Amino acid sequence: MRREPHPITGGIYEEIGDGKVRVENPKTGGYGIFTWDGTWIEGDVTYADPHMLVYIGGQDLPAGKDRYWGLTPPYEPEGEVLADVNAAGSMLGAGQEIPRIVAMYKRDPGMETDQGMRSAGHVDLNYLLDNDRKPELVPDVYRLESPMPGGPEKVNTARYFEQDYHDLEVERIWKKVWQIACREDDIPNVGDFIIYRVAHLSYLVVRNADNTIHAHQNVCLHRGRTLRENDAQGATEFRCPYHGWSWRLDGSLKEITCEWDFPGVREDTSKLPAAKVATWGGFVFINPDMGAEPLEDYLGPVMMEHYRKFKLQNRYKQAHVRRVMHANWKVTMEAFMEAYHVIGTHPQLMLSGGDSANNRYDVFGNWSRAGHLGVSSISPQRDIWRTPEEQLAEHRFIADLNADFLRGVIGDEVDQFSDAELNDGAFNDLFPNCHPWGGWARIVFRFFPNGSNPNESLMDVMLLAPWPEGKPKPPPAKLKQLGADESWTSAPELGSLAKIIDQDCLNLPYVQIGLKAKQPPYIWYSAYQESKIRNFHRNYNNAMGISEEAKS
Repeated sequence: MRREPHPITGGIYEEIGDGKVRVENPKTGGYGIFTWDGTWIEGDVTYADPHMLVYIGGQDLPAGKDRYWGLTPPYEPEGEVLADVNAAGSMLGAGQEIPRIVAMYKRDPGMETDQGMRSAGHVDLNYLLDNDRKPELVPDVYRLESPMPGGPEKVNTARYFEQDYHDLEVERIWKKVWQIACREDDIPNVGDFIIYRVAHLSYLVVRNADNTIHAHQNVCLHRGRTLRENDAQGATEFRCPYHGWSWRLDGSLKEITCEWDFPGVREDTSKLPAAKVATWGGFVFINPDMGAEPLEDYLGPVMMEHYRKFKLQNRYKQAHVRRVMHANWKVTMEAFMEAYHVIGTHPQLMLSGGDSANNRYDVFGNWSRAGHLGVSSISPQRDIWRTPEEQLAEHRFIADLNADFLRGVIGDEVDQFSDAELNDGAFNDLFPNCHPWGGWARIVFRFFPNGSNPNESLMDVMLLAPWPEGKPKPPPAKLKQLGADESWTSAPELGSLAKIIDQDCLNLPYVQIGLKAKQPPYIWYSAYQESKIRNFHRNYNNAMGISEEAKS
C-alpha cells in the first residue's frame, strides 16, 4: 500500500484499498476519504490534490515492476522480473530509502541573466561543463545555448478542435513532413512490412529484395480498397483481397486480373504512389512529398551531433504501447514539452527532487531540447537551493550512478562518455509529432490524430534500451494497444513511467473541454519554460500558411 506526504502541504496520502485514499491533515488531525479519481466520500478534509490521488490510489503496477524505467534491464523474458543490471542502485546503500522532502510553496521571483529572465534556481551549465572530469569528451553541442526569442505568445484555440484545421493539417503537414514510421528492427527481413497510419492516410513500409526500404500508399489503384490491414513478415507481393490486383514489394504492378477487360489501364496503375524514405538512428522516416528536402537537412546538424555518440541505432525496443486520448494530438503532445507542470501534475517527484523550474530550453529549427543537463534537486518554488559545489557533487554522483549501471550493459564503451553525457536525459522533440528523448532516458513519444476526429489522438510510448554493440538483439517489442480509458500501468513494461503518464493524462480531456469553451478564444505560452511549445507553433504556422493576423 502506498503512503506518501504531499511535498508542499505535508498532508499524508495513504492507499486504503478498493481505489480509496485516506488524506490526513497533520496540522489539524482531520482527514478525508476519497476515491482515486477525486470523489469525496467522508471526513472534514473535503478536497485533495487530484494528481496525488491518482498516484497513491490509482491502478498500480504488478509486484516488482514499479521501478525507474531508465535503470532496469533492457530485456526481460515475458512475465519475469530481473534484478537491476550491475546493481547500480546499490550506490544508495542496501535497503536505503531516499529521504522525503516536504517544504511549503514559495514564489519563484526569477532572475535576470545574459539570455533573459530565468528561474531563481538557474544553474550556469558552463560551470558543470568546465568541471567535467573528462572535458575532452564533452560534445561542443552541449555548450550551445539557443533560447526561443520573444516573450509570451497567445495561440488561438480553434486549431485544437475545428475540423478545418485538421483537414488542412493533413494536406500541409502529414503529406509534407518527415515523420518516424517505425524502427529498422521492426522490419528486419525482406518482405517484412508495417502499416504506418496518420489521420486517414495509410502507407506500407516494407523491406524490399535489394534490402532497401520502400513506402507505398496502402490503397489498391483499382477500386481503392486498402491492400493490407495488419503488419506482417515475409510478404512476396501486395495482392488486393477484393479483386486480386497485385503489386511487387517495390511497388511495381505485378498483375491485373482479367486485364483484357482493362485496355489502356496498365500504365496508369503501374506503380503504387510512393513516399520518400530515409533512415537515421535506427528509425525509418517517411515523407509523402517526393520533392521534400533530404532528411539530414530536416533534422539539422545540431540534432544529429547531439545524438551521435549515443548510437540510437544500437538500442533495443523494449516497449511499445499506444492509447487513444480524449484530446487533440497537439494538446496531448504539449503536455510532454515542458517541465513547468511538475509542481502541479507530478507532486510526488518533488519528494525526492526539485520542481524543474531551472530546466534549460533550447530550440534549433525543427528540433528542440530541454533538460539535457542540470541539477534536479533545486526547488526554487519550495525555497530549496544548492551551492555550486553541491551542484557539482550531485552532477558527478548521477554520472557515476549511470556509469555503474551502463557498464553492466554496454561494458567499457561507457568510458567514452563524459559526466555531462552520463547525466543526459533530455526531453527533446522533433516537429511535428515525435519526441526522441536524449541520452539514457530511453523514451520516444509519438502523437497522431485519431483518424479524422480532431478531438481525439493516439499516443505512442516506446522505450529504447541501451544494448551492446555487435551483440544480436532480441526481437523488438510488439505494439500493445490499451483501451481508451485504460491505465498506462496495464503496460508494466513501462515501469514507473506508466504512473507518471497517468497523471499527465488526467489533465488532457479537461483541457480539450476548456479550449472549446474559453473566451477570449486564445491561450498563452510563456517566454521560456514553454518556449519549446512556442517553437512548435512557429513551425506549425509556417507549415500551415497561417498569417500573423490569424495566429491568435
